[in-house]
Amino acid sequence: MPEDRSLDDFASSGTDTEDPDVETGSDSDSAGGAATEGDLADVEPAESTSTWTADGTACDRCGATVTRRWRDGADLVCPECAEW
Repeated sequence: MPEDRSLDDFASSGTDTEDPDVETGSDSDSAGGAATEGDLADVEPAESTSTWTADGTACDRCGATVTRRWRDGADLVCPECAEW
């Protein structure tokens, strides 16, 4: 089984060159395609699109208690309030 790799290994380094090891999934130990901390400064963190709570929680707009809410702008909203 191949060794786990950090997501940083797949971040863009800001160059037009492609690392063939990343594209093919090779197990090379070279760090040629690894992004540096400075390269990662421009990467926006991922944001969830929905959330689930077993006991339910209030919709940010209407206040209804629901188990699943979806992101709509800055709010987490129920299916009735979501703009699909």
